[in-house]
Amino acid sequence: MDQTTHQCPTATPAGGQPLTRRRFMATTGVASGTLMVGGLLTGASVNAATDLDGQFDYIIVGAGSAGCVLANRLSADPKVRVLLIEAGGPDDSEKISTPIRLIELWKTPYDWAYDTVPQKHAHNRSLFWPRGKTLGGSSSLNGMIYVRGHSSVYDGWAAAGNPGWDYKSLLPYFKKSEDFSRGADAFHGAGGPLHVTADYTPHVTTAAMVDAAVQAGHPRNADHNGAEILGVGFNHLNTRGGKRQSTAVAFLRPALERANLSVITNARARKLDFKGKRCTGLAYEQAGKQHQVRARKEVILCGGTLESPKLLMLSGIGDKAQLSSFGIPVVQHLPGVGKNLHDHTLLPVIYEGRKPIPEPADPGITVLHAQLFAKSAPSLPGPDMQPLFFNVGYYAPGQEGPANAFTLCAAGVTPTSRGELRLTGPGVDDPLHIDPNVLATDYDVATLVRCIRMMRQVADQPALAEWRGREVYPGPDKTTDAQLADYCRSAVVSYHHQVGTCAMGKTPLSVVDHTLKVRGVAGLRVVDASIMPAVTSGNTNAPVIMIAEKAADMILRKAT
Repeated sequence: MDQTTHQCPTATPAGGQPLTRRRFMATTGVASGTLMVGGLLTGASVNAATDLDGQFDYIIVGAGSAGCVLANRLSADPKVRVLLIEAGGPDDSEKISTPIRLIELWKTPYDWAYDTVPQKHAHNRSLFWPRGKTLGGSSSLNGMIYVRGHSSVYDGWAAAGNPGWDYKSLLPYFKKSEDFSRGADAFHGAGGPLHVTADYTPHVTTAAMVDAAVQAGHPRNADHNGAEILGVGFNHLNTRGGKRQSTAVAFLRPALERANLSVITNARARKLDFKGKRCTGLAYEQAGKQHQVRARKEVILCGGTLESPKLLMLSGIGDKAQLSSFGIPVVQHLPGVGKNLHDHTLLPVIYEGRKPIPEPADPGITVLHAQLFAKSAPSLPGPDMQPLFFNVGYYAPGQEGPANAFTLCAAGVTPTSRGELRLTGPGVDDPLHIDPNVLATDYDVATLVRCIRMMRQVADQPALAEWRGREVYPGPDKTTDAQLADYCRSAVVSYHHQVGTCAMGKTPLSVVDHTLKVRGVAGLRVVDASIMPAVTSGNTNAPVIMIAEKAADMILRKAT
């Protein structure tokens, strides 16, 4: 590996100011294709899976937030053989394990580094979407915030024809995964694989932001995953001992000692194989060579909101008109594949520091450690705003401002805008056409405008008086709804919670049923954020882990 010096990255790689105010030494590079069998990491040949006869009970495509959970839970049965295939490499970087270094991972070999097409409702700007390309997937790249979201969203899933997906039915799966630092109670589990840290020393400026929000009238909430989500408080974090708790760390590593689990890295799935309407395996490429593996029971797609629908379409499952235009033989006409794409929105509201803001003292705590859940209208069943507090300046691409700054990010978490992704060619290396159609609805824009005004109220409180200098963005000259709406379109960025492209349900555009089986074919499921018919009102990593826990029970016939 080459040792290089990196300027600590900007909030987005395309522009802005440094996320923190220091330099890091880092190593870059990803190991070549490897195979892990029964916990032994070897330099095995790239056709090692074929050497093992290429026959497995379950093949899991994608070792991300869901795939690592499934690999653990399915391989717990010693009678079955499980293969986990990951397009990226090992999660071997200190940037991954050290929480404060998360944005250093963007646009590295650990990141798919997607870009959307220019967004017509956001001043024709392309949005950058980092997604994890390594063991642990985006749980190795994210902000480590553990949030389940409001119960009303899950109850809405169930009411739309997905029995068993209401919040009451799902709570045991959240608790099953969890090792909560405060111990078990009615809402939390203890002793599970995934450690959740609830108590730590926050950054002094972030603590002042929380106090200011309380002064502005928001209730203090020490547990956004408990009986009530509304209010302001410090995030529960997927960390243990100051290190990231990705699903690779929490779920996959403990399972690697099992002789019935095989893991292949740097292996890109290219096409699913079918015998009639039954999925029988897949073709993958590693180190320039093509391989086939077969599944006796099921192939399970865990590639995420972008890669799972892409593999379905490349394999002949999707809208027949689009597939036929690229010469892809149609296995099953499912026009909803790639549709219903949506994401939470994030928008910087930035203040210059009145005095020097201290460097984060603890690299084991992410800068994303406080947030607020609120409603834009009292009649709403749950929150539609989730402002996120940064003790640094979080600048959108193209913005400039002082490094000595803090940010109260406005955010919308019940978007009504919907977009789609499409193929641009018949091959796995052809890029996706990604169009979330962000801010297409008046509601989505109005929610951000209300949230900006809310953040200004927080900033004006006495608790932030010693830290608050001038408003850098949107700027004190932006006062009308129209001016603030224009700012939203000029600066909105992703909250990194993309979902929906293989939606679960019973509508003509549903892709999977309530057991996550792909409609119209056998031996194939999708288990990741793409199955969400509507995004949860909070960060999506904890819900994806829950989805995988429930899916494992359904696959093993412990639940329906």
